[in-house]
Amino acid sequence: MLRRSSVLMGLVVAALCLGLTACATSGGSGSGKSITVGFINPTLTNPYFVGLQKGAEEGAKQYGFKLIKTNSNNDAGTQYNQVVDMVNRQVDAIVVSPIDAKGIVPAIKRANSAGIPVFTLDRGAAGGKVTSKVMINNAKAGEKAANFIVGKLKQRYGSPKGNVVDLEGLSGTDVANEREAGFQKVIKKYPNIKVVANQAADFDQEKAFNTTKNILQANPKVDAIFAANDDMAVGAERAIGSTGRFAPIGSKKHIVIVGIDGSPQALAAIRSGKQDATVSQNPIREAKTCFALVNEKLAKKKSIPGTSVLPTMVITKQNINSQKVKNYGLWGEQVKP
Repeated sequence: MLRRSSVLMGLVVAALCLGLTACATSGGSGSGKSITVGFINPTLTNPYFVGLQKGAEEGAKQYGFKLIKTNSNNDAGTQYNQVVDMVNRQVDAIVVSPIDAKGIVPAIKRANSAGIPVFTLDRGAAGGKVTSKVMINNAKAGEKAANFIVGKLKQRYGSPKGNVVDLEGLSGTDVANEREAGFQKVIKKYPNIKVVANQAADFDQEKAFNTTKNILQANPKVDAIFAANDDMAVGAERAIGSTGRFAPIGSKKHIVIVGIDGSPQALAAIRSGKQDATVSQNPIREAKTCFALVNEKLAKKKSIPGTSVLPTMVITKQNINSQKVKNYGLWGEQVKP
């Protein structure tokens, strides 16, 4: 876990970077040389990463960078090769969201040897020198989701008890590990809450659908489902419907569903009463923050924080139309589902 001081510093600097208006429009280095940034996205099948790419495109445009975009199709080997290709193309900076925290390390070291700064976005790396990392506190996001479920179970039964399903994310990513750790940290405080199934669905909607369907068939009583991202939450919702287990919010038979991210489908499901909550982050803002830091480092030659942690927000049907949520940003309504 990050120390409080570093977290606060990251937030302050990121906010300052986003607020800059007199930023570079032609690389900003004074040499007339345009800055080229290689952006390596894990996938475009997940709306969150579509949002991340939108933010990267907006950030590159804002600072006058030349942007080279790639999509790794969720394959760690492909991503490794893409980072090496960026090194060979002698880009000025690399922004990557690692599929495998350990597997990406040799590629980052190749960039280090070539003197190319590496920035990680959303996910971290287990080694190599990373110039700056932009992220949320994923453990806290898991805790927020767990606390929401605890509150709903207490409301239903008068005390925290019930049967919960835990759908984990993609093995090998620090995001999945930290969200799971945060969720478990809270749930373990309540001995009467039983986790009846704990399985990885790899942040994938179809895997979550099939996994949840099997879990529901094996467990006649399920009170709540935690999905480590909203894509899996949508898969779980489909599984609930296909097994005839759907009951509206407020019913004692309703299965509480909480995801993380704030995706387009999750926001629509919250509005329609199929999903109870999402612990939203904002990938558009995260990517733009990262590109602001690239500008500070390369164009302005300033020191930047090693880690910038952006806030999350629990969004429900009760607050989705509030000014507070609008100020935070419903990124899922800015990208195509």
